[in-house]
Amino acid sequence: MKAIENKDRKAFSQFYERYSHTVLCFVVSKVHNKEVAKDIVQNFWLAFWENPRILRTNKTGCVKVYMLQHLRFRIYDMYRIAVPETIPAEDANIVSSLTSHENIEKEELLQIVRDALKNSSTLNQDAFWMRLENIPAKETAGELNTTTQTVHNSFSKSLRTVREYIKKHYPEIVASGMKLIFAIYFFK
Repeated sequence: MKAIENKDRKAFSQFYERYSHTVLCFVVSKVHNKEVAKDIVQNFWLAFWENPRILRTNKTGCVKVYMLQHLRFRIYDMYRIAVPETIPAEDANIVSSLTSHENIEKEELLQIVRDALKNSSTLNQDAFWMRLENIPAKETAGELNTTTQTVHNSFSKSLRTVREYIKKHYPEIVASGMKLIFAIYFFK
């Protein structure tokens, strides 16, 4: 690590060779999309080269635990960016085509989501529905007596649960390319 801090290319190459496969596999396992994972990993390696102090070693000199934790936080950051605080209606022009093309009513969509989340924790459900109501993460966290990070994590976990449920139980929705969560935003 000291050599990498001193911009030793050989030390960086050895570090990269040792951990590149582990890093990519870890990120792919979390985001389930190889292209997105490659972008995250590339940004990680660039950031690490520019500032090796983003990683630390534990008492035994192992960096792997801190490295994977750092990557986990970069993935959370990506999800936070992908799920903004609010989505302006003019940025997602899907309501008219959804209602005329798919014939799925608001209550049917909401019931699908309720069914998907029925086994989720109360915290995950509450955070999800509050965020869908465009309540800011900070306010949601205060209301639920938790942190904004937990709200973001809960919302991301709920989205993943809904996506998996839809893929399993409603493949026709997936096949149509409909973005269910955006549809719910605009059926309110």
